[in-house]
Amino acid sequence: MKPSELQTKTIKLLNPWWVGSRVELGIERTKYLLHIERAVKQQRIIFLLGSRRVGKTRLLLQYISRLVNTGTKASRILFLSLDNSNLDGFDWYSYITSSDYQYIFLDEVYYSSKWAQVLKSLYDLPGNKYKIICTGSSSKLIEDNKAFLTGRSTSHFITPLDFSEFSRFTKSDNPVLDYLHYGGYPEYVLEREPNYLNELIRDVVEKDIIKIHRVKNIQYLFDVCQILAKQVGYKSSSNKIAKTLKLDNKTVDNYIQYLREVRLIDTIYQYSESINQKIYAPKKTYFSDLGMRNSFVGFSDIGSLVENAVFLRLANIYGTNNIYYLSDSGGNEVDFVVSLGGDEVLLVESKYNNLQSSIINSLSGLFYKKIYSKKIVKRIVVTDGVDDAYQKDNEQIHLISLENFLSTNI
Repeated sequence: MKPSELQTKTIKLLNPWWVGSRVELGIERTKYLLHIERAVKQQRIIFLLGSRRVGKTRLLLQYISRLVNTGTKASRILFLSLDNSNLDGFDWYSYITSSDYQYIFLDEVYYSSKWAQVLKSLYDLPGNKYKIICTGSSSKLIEDNKAFLTGRSTSHFITPLDFSEFSRFTKSDNPVLDYLHYGGYPEYVLEREPNYLNELIRDVVEKDIIKIHRVKNIQYLFDVCQILAKQVGYKSSSNKIAKTLKLDNKTVDNYIQYLREVRLIDTIYQYSESINQKIYAPKKTYFSDLGMRNSFVGFSDIGSLVENAVFLRLANIYGTNNIYYLSDSGGNEVDFVVSLGGDEVLLVESKYNNLQSSIINSLSGLFYKKIYSKKIVKRIVVTDGVDDAYQKDNEQIHLISLENFLSTNI
């Protein structure tokens, strides 16, 4: 089926490089462009996943610009925004296979029905030379359909700006404080529009949660978000939230899972050799963006915000699935235990204080102890401007200022 006149016009507007028109590219996020360049060489379908407005579409446009500037014919590059209502029902398989495109960019691919089957069909064509890059705001919808693409695809998560990127995007007299305040959504960092994050969370809830999961009461979702924002860095359970909101446990569990699916929050487990303890112990929740957390409870509780920032840095380096917390029956706790593979772990504490003696006195005894039979390669304490080291019980403790922790290799 040929595209309609409206669809043909829409496709031309979505591909301005065909006629030599320039596109607003913004500030390059180099690390992700390098990820894309490496992945393209593997001849697999690439998925860029992440929350709405985190910059996925802009990354596609930046990569397209690189292709054109390095000699790829603009006419061989196709960009389709599949959440554009003008492309409802568009048969993009027939359109692509009847054309001479080499690079295919499919923005919000899951808005198209049977998208995974169509991608599989394209990939499995004899002599396939298509280089296909897709984006999606709902990691659940992507992952639920990846069975069709086993061995054919690879995924990369796009996060809000980290501190180093934030520092390149905006000038500031106090970059650490501004990062803690505004977070890392690129448009918000640049424009500081007061209602931006409120509109974004409503957009995410309506388009990526309610539409998929048929949530009946949107206010309860926002209530759960607000409670989680107040509890950043603290152990919490869905049971307590359920009692507060007078909801059943299962509903709250579902809401938290929905928020994880759209990359608004992350949860970490208790570090333990017991699978049951990992699963059933209370979890700790962190927001994927500091500004988003502040949009629910304001710029408050600097200690929790700093701990959230420390988590984001660790997650960026080591991956969320390798990060845990540790606590014992006496109420002692270590903020983060990072699994480095094998028997090696890294311990990290967030103590946002500028007095070294106060920092040292506030550390729990658990921070100095052995953890099962693991080799603790380093003990790090994140501070407010203190960079130093000391020894206790033959263990070296590294004190590092938040700014250095966020901007240098750990």
